[in-house]
Amino acid sequence: MNIKDVVKVIQASECAQIATFGKDETEGFPEIRALLNLANPKKYPKLKDKAISVDGETVTIYFTTNTSSRKIKQIRANNKVCLYFVLPQKFKGVSAIGTMEEVLDMDVKKDFWHKTWLMYYHKGPADPDYTLMKFTSKYMHCWGNLGIHNFGQPVNPCDK
Repeated sequence: MNIKDVVKVIQASECAQIATFGKDETEGFPEIRALLNLANPKKYPKLKDKAISVDGETVTIYFTTNTSSRKIKQIRANNKVCLYFVLPQKFKGVSAIGTMEEVLDMDVKKDFWHKTWLMYYHKGPADPDYTLMKFTSKYMHCWGNLGIHNFGQPVNPCDK
């Protein structure tokens, strides 16, 4: 499995699972939920060339969510997250560990805007509850082609 294979798994995945760390009633414990996978070109063809990019072994992926969501509060308190993409029928998966940041540039937010999101963000891309997030991988642990494949620098040097 090479980095191009990793991108294919990410793009083919129906959704992204995100793990954040609780800062409220789940203090210190991880919490997992699903995000729309903007990198999936079948679901978001307009975002095909901008929702995911690769620089060496570093992957950058964009996501959207509600500003009022618990995950945004958690990310603001601790922006270290883990994303998981899986193709269960093909026994392939990508666990991407890295950081998540909010995109505040309105031109970028407008560029990512999808009209079907009006059901979530009634005021369009200027809706204060519309948040665009940018994930940058530090390390990826992947499964596929009957093997385990790692990319980037391990978060814990003892994991080598």
